[in-house]
Amino acid sequence: MTVQGIGVAVLLFAGVGVILFCCVGIWVVPDTYDQLHFAGPATTVAPVAIAGAVILEESFSQAGVKAVLVAVVMGVTGPALTHATGRAARIREHGHFAALPEEMAAETTPANPPPS
Repeated sequence: MTVQGIGVAVLLFAGVGVILFCCVGIWVVPDTYDQLHFAGPATTVAPVAIAGAVILEESFSQAGVKAVLVAVVMGVTGPALTHATGRAARIREHGHFAALPEEMAAETTPANPPPS
C-alpha cells in the first residue's frame, strides 16, 4: 500500500468515524439541544475529511472538485441549519424565541456572590 493509499484510508476512516460517533450521540442523548451539538461535526469535520480523501485519490479532477464543493456547501449550510433547528425547538417549547425573565435573572446573578 502506498503513502497515498494510507492517507486516503485514514481520511475516510476519520470521516466515517466522525459520522458514526455523531449518529450514536444523537441516538443516545435525550435532549434536543444536546443532540444539536452532535450534528455540528457531522456537517463540518466529516465532509472535509472525506473530500480530502477524494482529492488524494482523484486529484482535482471532476470528482475532486465536486467533493470540495459539497464540503464547502455542507460547511456553510450545516451551522445555519443547526441554528435554525435550535431556534425552532425553542419556539416550539416556549412559544417564542426571546429569553424568559427567569432566564435573564439567572444570567445576571453571579453563581458565587462575593462575601459581604
